[in-house]
Amino acid sequence: MLYPDGIKGVSPALHRAQLDKVTLLGTLLGLASFFFPGYLTYRPNRLASGSSLSVWEAVSPLEMAILPGLWTLILLLAFLKGNNKGLNFFSGMAAGAIFFADFWLAGISAGKMGGGGDQIARVSLGAGAWVTALSAYIVLFASRRHLAESKFLKLTVSILGPFMLLLAAAGGHLNELSIVKEFLAREERFIFEFFQHITLSGLAVGAGIFTGVPLGIWAFKNRLAGKVFFFFANTVQTIPSLALFGLLIAPLSLLSEKIPFLRQAGVRGIGWTPALIALALYSLLPIIRNVYTGLKIIDPGVIDAGLGMGMSRLQLLLKVEIPLALPVILSGIRTAAVQSIGNTTVAALIGAGGFGTFVFQGLGQAAPDLILLGAIPVILMALAADILMQGLISLLTPKGISGGQR
Repeated sequence: MLYPDGIKGVSPALHRAQLDKVTLLGTLLGLASFFFPGYLTYRPNRLASGSSLSVWEAVSPLEMAILPGLWTLILLLAFLKGNNKGLNFFSGMAAGAIFFADFWLAGISAGKMGGGGDQIARVSLGAGAWVTALSAYIVLFASRRHLAESKFLKLTVSILGPFMLLLAAAGGHLNELSIVKEFLAREERFIFEFFQHITLSGLAVGAGIFTGVPLGIWAFKNRLAGKVFFFFANTVQTIPSLALFGLLIAPLSLLSEKIPFLRQAGVRGIGWTPALIALALYSLLPIIRNVYTGLKIIDPGVIDAGLGMGMSRLQLLLKVEIPLALPVILSGIRTAAVQSIGNTTVAALIGAGGFGTFVFQGLGQAAPDLILLGAIPVILMALAADILMQGLISLLTPKGISGGQR
């Protein structure tokens, strides 16, 4: 068949399709992961060094065909899809399927190696399994870029892999993996530390907003005050989190000893109080900076128009300046939230709880999967906070600023 562009047997859409280099990179990395020496690591107990197993040794030939088949499909699509929405959707779905199959196959293999009832033996994910998951994410990222106009398709390819993985975990198909064994052994403690972590980081950001927004407005209105606030906030950011926690122990212990009311209220040199103060201090800089910047970039003509209409300075601030600066202010809060979730991990060292409890227990016991049990939820919480704040920024951005589109 001769198409209008004169190329026999090739449609114009396929002829114009360009190689997706990001998808190709993810595919080649995923195929290379088959040759990594460690897909899974088997340990007779959690403290033993263990032995690494390649994917060829860990997975049966029939099960093994799943991953190469999906990678071959994605490789073909990398050369064909270009900006085609449908082909990018299929590429993203295949990447989600690889993400699921990677952990599902590891869970099946772990069940075979662990005998299904050995609570002492540990089967951990090795470099090959993690690289496969990373490769699938790279392909998924490349596909999402071309689905920006369709939020439904973008959401579908994003949640397919994690949703199927949650179903597999709920069905007990991953129970023999070491990290899942660590979770099952500490399920109640995990839930408790989750609420500790999210409450502490949330209160810290809330305190940062309550303090930082007025200070940012003051910094904008008064240049000298701005220099003082930014000097203080910048200085706090240069202090390592563990050092700042340590610096607060002595004064808070002294206050607790001298003032019975504070001691009865729970103020001590260790625990929540120094952690909350330190985390709130860390959240000040991004909030103050973005409040200041958001107010600074407003067109002076807008202010003059408001004054010409007879608005007071307070009315201008509340009805004009803050609404226009809100997207920038929320971006600062977004940064503070992600930063606070990460820094809360270190607060476990001073008895404040949170997922850092598992991280430092794992370090002390040389148990990598226990470290991951604390680290992975922190990463997921930070990503969730970032996505939620992005959505809030999009929702609250005035149409005039966003170009009339939400």
